[in-house]
Amino acid sequence: MLQYFTLNTSVEIICFLIAVICLHSDEKVEWKFFIVFLFITCMTEMAGVHFKKLYLADRIHNHPNIWLYNILLLFQICFFCMIFEMLLSKYFNIKPVIFGMGMLLLATHNYELYEHGIFAYNELTNTIMLVFIVLGSLYYFYLLLKGENYVELKYAYDFWWVAGILFFYFGTTTCNIFFKSLSPEKMKSIKHLTYYIYNAFNIILYGCWSYSFICRKWLTSQSLS
Repeated sequence: MLQYFTLNTSVEIICFLIAVICLHSDEKVEWKFFIVFLFITCMTEMAGVHFKKLYLADRIHNHPNIWLYNILLLFQICFFCMIFEMLLSKYFNIKPVIFGMGMLLLATHNYELYEHGIFAYNELTNTIMLVFIVLGSLYYFYLLLKGENYVELKYAYDFWWVAGILFFYFGTTTCNIFFKSLSPEKMKSIKHLTYYIYNAFNIILYGCWSYSFICRKWLTSQSLS
């Protein structure tokens, strides 16, 4: 059983538990959906560990665990579209843009499944989603800086959620670009190095999200008291 508790799954489970404690009674459905999304993510990651071990033990009769992450990608598309609509709608009507991006991502996802099946990862869909997330995060920070209202960042739950996701997706995308441009034959340790880099970004992501949930719980409790 302990084999399923890797560094990544452990960090995700801790974040999920914090979300349950802090957001289960939240008045906004979007914030409650974090609990559902993190639960799906944790289950996918733990199932991924299981199917990876089966595949490595018998590659003839078992498929790699890529299909799990293609399914998770659908939930990620819906989740990030919903959250960015919530974050940016306070500044202007972002719904048409979010809807159009969501339809594009779903169409690309279906096209890739048609082209190569579910056992190859939908790289194009993931790349478009990464660009959407990074641009959406940067635009949120731009609007936050441009706004006239004073925001105390150490308690700003929106800020910390976006900060975590920007660090993670921008950082891992940059790491992927440099990884592909390096020669594995010349740099034997590059996989070892990127493994730790990915883990570090994972900790940053779920650490920022956990802090965001705590800030959300504290501020909503303060407003009710």
